[in-house]
Amino acid sequence: MSTRTPRELIEIYWDEVYNNGRTDLIREVCADPIIRHDPECVTPLSHDEQIERVERSLRIKPYFTHHVLHADERFVTSVWNMDSMEGKGVKLCGIEVFEAENGRFTRCWNSTYMKGFWGEDGDLFDPEKLTPPPLLETAGEITANWIERAFAAGGAVVPQRIAIEPVVKPIGHGTSGTTAQVHIGYNVGTVTAPTDVIAKFGRTSGVSPGLSPGERERRAYALLGNDAPFRKPRMWYGASDKSGLTNMLLEDLSARTRPGDQISGCSIEEAAAVVRELAAFHAAWWGDEEALGLDWLVDPKAMRPLYEMGADKLGLWLSDRIPAEDIELVAAFRERLDDWLALPAKRRTLIHSDARVDNILFEDTADGPAAWIIDWQLPAAGDPQYDLAYFLSGSLDPQDRRTCERDLVANHAALIRRTVPDYSDEEALESYRRNVVSGLWLTVIAMSAIEQNAHNAKLICALMERNCAAIRDWDALNAF
Repeated sequence: MSTRTPRELIEIYWDEVYNNGRTDLIREVCADPIIRHDPECVTPLSHDEQIERVERSLRIKPYFTHHVLHADERFVTSVWNMDSMEGKGVKLCGIEVFEAENGRFTRCWNSTYMKGFWGEDGDLFDPEKLTPPPLLETAGEITANWIERAFAAGGAVVPQRIAIEPVVKPIGHGTSGTTAQVHIGYNVGTVTAPTDVIAKFGRTSGVSPGLSPGERERRAYALLGNDAPFRKPRMWYGASDKSGLTNMLLEDLSARTRPGDQISGCSIEEAAAVVRELAAFHAAWWGDEEALGLDWLVDPKAMRPLYEMGADKLGLWLSDRIPAEDIELVAAFRERLDDWLALPAKRRTLIHSDARVDNILFEDTADGPAAWIIDWQLPAAGDPQYDLAYFLSGSLDPQDRRTCERDLVANHAALIRRTVPDYSDEEALESYRRNVVSGLWLTVIAMSAIEQNAHNAKLICALMERNCAAIRDWDALNAF
């Protein structure tokens, strides 16, 4: 019998050994042992080990089609597609290089098996053929195809062919949801689609009844749009179902920004940047009754029982670390809570409701810090000074706040007057005083659900000190 060429060996390997189950031919086709090269691993396989390995893979009834890209007297390179004879929808592809000596394969180099089939001539990437992706439970399930489909469904990005599976890096410490940074590599020369995105997935629970925070945030991003007149991440894709499962892909700003730190707080200059963005946001939705009437916006009155629960937990957990007069202030506000919640907002716009340093990204620019507002899980219709009072009373050192807050309220009012000429500094300051309690309100509500650990204890203590100082400075409990 003449010595088989590498091309003849590969035909037998795929068509007879695999497709016809002739594992006995391994003893004719392969050396004993054959040296198998995989990524970061080299394995010698005897005839018996090769036969056992192939027979194990034959249990799923694979069917291989292949194409020889190159063959000479020593090497053969083959690309292959694998389907299932039983129609189970298994689709894999790969590329393998074999070296032969004296009519038998002696070494092989194997690629990682990839999902799908190799593209053929004419199989051009067509974004218009991409169907909406399924909802995923976690960001760890993200694939290249899923991102392509998500970009197509979102409509804000023209999808491009992704070369390799994306790199998913979890961030944060969420327990009921997943937030991750996703890095994407493309198979094109000029990349126009995002190379990094933030994925927010899961069925998140939160402090506000009704919609899940994730679904409410998705709706908020959709409402605000990608061309908003203030700094916020753009949403590339968002979808959810009736169970509250939500998938979002958001603009990744990490390369140009730094996250705020609630415990450390922020500087006066950084606070001024936040106030500018809040003013632009408030002005854009001022008096928009259609938006302000949306039934999925947060209703603060529905959160009242959570204040009761949080107040009880606060006393049990941190009474030894929080001054008695601050615990008493929590109780005093509890008695006045219904009066505050019943106050009609003289001026109404969309508000963020949770504008604090932890929900801000700061960008250092030549003109000083700029602020990006993130985490839109509690949007509501209300008084714009709620956002200002909440931010300043919880994010600044009390002495810094006393130094700048009247000026910042005036700056906010001046920016609003570009849209609402009759909005005076005096009216803004009066509303600000009425809403200084908003910081304590949400700090205590957070206590109803927050995990009791050292970090959160430090966080709550810092917020309580700032919130209570602001209430006393403004005699806020007597403002309504």
